[in-house]
Amino acid sequence: MADEPRKLLDYIVRHFVLHDELVSIDLDASASDAGDAIEMDKREAVQRELTRADDLAAAFADGLVRANRARSRGQEEIELDDRDPVHNQVADAMIQFLVSHQLAASRSEPTTKYHYVYHIAVDWDRLREVADEAGVDLAQAVRDGS
Repeated sequence: MADEPRKLLDYIVRHFVLHDELVSIDLDASASDAGDAIEMDKREAVQRELTRADDLAAAFADGLVRANRARSRGQEEIELDDRDPVHNQVADAMIQFLVSHQLAASRSEPTTKYHYVYHIAVDWDRLREVADEAGVDLAQAVRDGS
């Protein structure tokens, strides 16, 4: 079976992250910017976001599993402490790919200076819609592989 979390992530990157990034580049461009320069900026943005998705793919999948486990326990949120490197990477992935695109919500609480616990609540109804659009089996994507 295909890697469902990765398929979902790729869809989110293509349809949300890249869309927003490319629109931002167009909006930030001035009339004096050369078309070639704008296109170069777009190519660089695409490559940057694809690389970021590659780097955070495992953390994204981990975050989905954690959120699903929490949901099965009746909890709406997962807690991620940025002092823990694994939690920090999961929080980064969840915020980058879900929270930034209204597929989850987050809030933070300070712990120590410059550190936080992130509370992330997945919008399961919205994520299910996106997964359906992507042809992704969300139940499989959030299932713990262990």
